[in-house]
Amino acid sequence: MSRDDYTGSMNNSPSYQIAQILVPALVALTVVALAHYFTLKREAANKRREQRIGYLIAAYRGLSKGNNHPRLYEVADDLEQAVSDIQLFGTPEQIQLAQAFGDQLGRTQEADLDELLFELRNSLRKELGQKPVSGRILWLRIGRGEKQKS
Repeated sequence: MSRDDYTGSMNNSPSYQIAQILVPALVALTVVALAHYFTLKREAANKRREQRIGYLIAAYRGLSKGNNHPRLYEVADDLEQAVSDIQLFGTPEQIQLAQAFGDQLGRTQEADLDELLFELRNSLRKELGQKPVSGRILWLRIGRGEKQKS
């Protein structure tokens, strides 16, 4: 039997024909499974990122309500929730700043939020793909007098 006869008969064997079908099918199945796995991981990471950003935006808003507020007790719930969320979702620097704010507020009944708010603003802008900004933050407080009684 010549070499060509041997390889020719091997190419026609049922096991060779099955291998020609199974190997590409297994490779394709593996590629699809890996693509699905990595898509799921990316979606989960994006969901965690979106959730983290949402909590930190809410914390920023809560802290900004309290910054320079004349009656801090009116926004106490917002401040407490903001500090709590920062301790859960914030960066180590943000957590340290939030804890320093809480410690100072507990000791002196006054505390500065500017540094924490600057850090949150810069971090959130970076996460959202926005250009960084510098300079102070404008805190607008509009006095609300009691409604006139007729």
